[in-house]
Amino acid sequence: MAEEEDYMSDSFINVQEDIRPGLPMLRQIREARRKEEKQQEANLKNRQKSLKEEEQERRDIGLKNALGSENKGFALLQKMGYKSGQALGKTGDGIVEPIPLNVKTGKSGIGHEALLKRKAEEKLESYRRKIHMKNQAEAKAAEQFRM
Repeated sequence: MAEEEDYMSDSFINVQEDIRPGLPMLRQIREARRKEEKQQEANLKNRQKSLKEEEQERRDIGLKNALGSENKGFALLQKMGYKSGQALGKTGDGIVEPIPLNVKTGKSGIGHEALLKRKAEEKLESYRRKIHMKNQAEAKAAEQFRM
């Protein structure tokens, strides 16, 4: 008589198929998720860009390109003796790079960020004052306790 496999051994466990009741459902869910991810990737590739995205891309392309002589401002500078790559000013000690473009995309006013920053600094300063006062009060209480 051949020796029977122990039902607790690895060989016995690996031979049998996994028959847990939720496993086929899990496989179906996993496949559905994969299909959904592929569909989302395809949608991202084929979708139309929003106006903001298109505007941002056009702005980036425009900022990467150097100004040509057909630009009125650049033509005026050239008439006044400016050469590309040269610093501005009569003595040539001005700026070389143009002033960076800061595009404001939010709907808040011009000074709103400065106001928020100032309020945050005031809040931080009041918090520091409270901590300082609390530490002084604790030190004073400890000193009175010692007395």
